[in-house]
Amino acid sequence: MRQSHSNERHAKKWPWILTLGLLVGTLWVGSATNLAMADGGSASLDLIAQSPWIDNEGDLAIQLRITGNADNTILRLSLHPAVDRRGLLALRDDPILETPKTTLSINVDEVINSAGVASLTLPVSSNGILRSSPGEVSPLTVELLAADGRSLDRLTTPVVHLPVIPVGEAAAQRPLLVAISLNIDGPPPLRPDGRIELDKTTVRHLVGVVDAVLDHPNVPVDVRLPPATVAGLARSDDLVHARLLSDLEAAVEMGGLHLRSSPFVTADPEAWRQAGRPDVHRDLMDHGDRVLAELFGTVPDRTVTMLESTAIPATLDLLGQLGAIGHVVSAERLDPRPVTASYGSTYPARLLDSSGVAHPALVADPDLARHLVDSRGSVSAAQQLVADLALLAWSDPTVARTAIVTMPEALVVDALTLDLVLGAVEDAPFLRLRSLPDLFEASLATDAAAAVTYELWPEPVTSVSRRATDRSLAETTVAAYTAILGGPHPDAAALNDLLEVTAAAELDADAMDAYLSTVYETVSGVLDEFTTPANQSVRLTTRRADLPFTIHNGLDTDARVVLVLQSDGRLDFPEGDIIESVLVPGRNRIAVPVRARTSGDARLQITVRSPDDARLLQLQSVQLMVRTTSLPGVGVALFVGALAVLAIWWIRLARVRSART
Repeated sequence: MRQSHSNERHAKKWPWILTLGLLVGTLWVGSATNLAMADGGSASLDLIAQSPWIDNEGDLAIQLRITGNADNTILRLSLHPAVDRRGLLALRDDPILETPKTTLSINVDEVINSAGVASLTLPVSSNGILRSSPGEVSPLTVELLAADGRSLDRLTTPVVHLPVIPVGEAAAQRPLLVAISLNIDGPPPLRPDGRIELDKTTVRHLVGVVDAVLDHPNVPVDVRLPPATVAGLARSDDLVHARLLSDLEAAVEMGGLHLRSSPFVTADPEAWRQAGRPDVHRDLMDHGDRVLAELFGTVPDRTVTMLESTAIPATLDLLGQLGAIGHVVSAERLDPRPVTASYGSTYPARLLDSSGVAHPALVADPDLARHLVDSRGSVSAAQQLVADLALLAWSDPTVARTAIVTMPEALVVDALTLDLVLGAVEDAPFLRLRSLPDLFEASLATDAAAAVTYELWPEPVTSVSRRATDRSLAETTVAAYTAILGGPHPDAAALNDLLEVTAAAELDADAMDAYLSTVYETVSGVLDEFTTPANQSVRLTTRRADLPFTIHNGLDTDARVVLVLQSDGRLDFPEGDIIESVLVPGRNRIAVPVRARTSGDARLQITVRSPDDARLLQLQSVQLMVRTTSLPGVGVALFVGALAVLAIWWIRLARVRSART
């Protein structure tokens, strides 16, 4: 159902972004215009749609939302001289622009509609009213002026003018290879009490990404999904979550969504390595891959990793052991830092691990990511990004170049911006879109000689040492509990799920403690299910016997235990002081072989423990009084001894008598 809807939209697709912008503008201004009209001395401008680029003979289409009292106001449009990449990046701030090459004034009353939207079609050419040359990116300033000439508002947007490529040189022109890689993180949905409660922000982010990918199936987008959240969608009874999971499956099946390997919950590999528990990150990666593979039928890619800001050379060793062949690193995390304005960050790189071995890498330019969170709105964000990619593509079109558009750190790209970006780059003639592994392979094949060796410049690691220690103790407890159950068991799996969640970076110490408390309380409650009679004193009438020991198993499953035997020295254990036993549900009577050394009272301590190597968990401990009243073996020994004494006495007496006679 969703796929056919997406195909229908693309069958009617318009090459520009104007339709979506007009819809947003019309919906928003219906009420806002009426409120602002009361203020006759003010008005404001917003860019709601723009042609991503123009060709040599094309027109620039722009739609503006004007709020407030626009009566008798004028739009003054000024096209400034072309800028390089450094000048383009300055447009995000409050730029100081050169004197405009051309200026055009338009009465607002002539172009504005009842919804407060002004639609403009502007001729732009080398000799037109608004002058721009092919192959240039030029700032366009739009200013709203009052009748008395006062400036009411102003905005600046880049105009991308496609180059004219001679027929004989078309084959030599190489488009910019672009990959889009998004990270989606979020707190795990599993709560300490076992409930599934999906994070609304994470779900909203997923919906925006999936909708954009389905609407633009020809644009490959590499995504790191949170497997814990995806697993939560599969377990949820909410129809909204079911539809989202179905759309995720469709996006993967259509080929637009490329899954990157991700830990089951958000985790920093370097933090766990420094805590001495790299196995935690490995297990989280394995679990995450299994979840995504089971749900979507495809194994996530591990060959290329997006390095965390804390990565150091030793991190590369760890990631290499997990299957990484290459890496993507932000230019901000390199030493020396690439000069992004000179396009240097688009070249491949080499990163040295702790052994001095070079690992291939690509450099992600953080400036590309920053375009996606433009404070002036989604249209401006998309236009800035397209203009930046155009400048990168045109800097040297005879050389294969790459660019990676990543997610801004600690920020979320809204759904409208992502949809506009994908729509713009999908048809850009100066770009070729690739999945991240394909881009990596193409870069190494063409620009390997241009690779630069860098050292990593990491941010400090948020220590997880305390978390690792607490987790290790809980892991040992759960392992002992699993041993009691005889191996993998749903009850033990539920505790392991809680334990795994404690690695999530989104959890603070208090939140983590809540999960650990649940683990310990659950295990403690299980131990209380084993009981023994208060008095189990026994009487022995023979030297060796089997003592009866009774214990009740209150679980609904068999329990494997060991009995640890200790005495006060008056009892021996002919078959050893450790007895393995399986306790069935209900009453269990176990024979304990003992051998008495002497008659009288002896104390026997029987401790029931878990069967793991450490015998960590104590289920019960009972002291038995063993009373020995008659030991035949001892009586025989005493009789023989008495006979020996009598014999010796008789022999001595006989010798005395013989000597006297």
